[in-house]
Amino acid sequence: MSNHITTALENLGTSSDTAQGIGRDVARGDARSLFGELLLRGLWANVIDEKQPLDPARSGGAALQRLLDSGADPADLVDLMRETQVDLIYNVAQLIDDPAEALGLDEPVELELSVRLAGTDGKAAPIHSLHSSLMELDPSGRHGEPRSLAERQLQQLDESTRAQFMELLAARKLSAAAALWKKQVGGDLAGALAAVQDLSGQR
Repeated sequence: MSNHITTALENLGTSSDTAQGIGRDVARGDARSLFGELLLRGLWANVIDEKQPLDPARSGGAALQRLLDSGADPADLVDLMRETQVDLIYNVAQLIDDPAEALGLDEPVELELSVRLAGTDGKAAPIHSLHSSLMELDPSGRHGEPRSLAERQLQQLDESTRAQFMELLAARKLSAAAALWKKQVGGDLAGALAAVQDLSGQR
C-alpha cells in the first residue's frame, strides 16, 4: 500500500523524498502526513489557475461576465480572484488547526483532530499543523505571493515566444532575452531588462 501511495503522491507533484517519507509513515500505520499532504494539495487545487483564460461559466458567473464586458483587465481579475482564494484556503487551514482562534472566546477551548487509516489497525493520532505548511505547496512556486507584472506579461505571450524566451533565460542570455521581451511586450530597454532580471530571479 505504501508503494502505491508514494507513486500516487509523486504523480500529484510531491517530491520523491517527501512522498517516500509519507509512504514510510503509512507503512507504520501513521496517517497524519498523508492526510496533511492530500488536504493541502486539495485546497490548492481549488485555487484558480492563473495560466488559464477566465471562464465565467466555471467561476464568477454573470458578475464576472459583466466586469469583462465593462472592459476590466482579465489579468487583474485573475490576480484578484487568486489572492482572495489564497487568503481563504489559508484561513480554512488555520481554522482546522484551531477552530476557536478567531472567535475571541473568554475561555480557551482546546480541541484535537485526529486521523487514522480506515480499515487498518493503525491508531488515530493528532494531525500535524496545516496552515504553517500550506504556502510551501503553492503550485506557482511563489509561496502565496501575487505574481509580478513581468510574470503576468510572460504568461500572456504566445506559447512559442514564451518557450523561446525561457530558453534564453535558461542559457543566461539575458541581453537577447531583453531584446525579445522589448519586441514582444513593448516599452523601453530598461523596462525589458528589469523584467528579465525579475523573471530570472524567480527561477
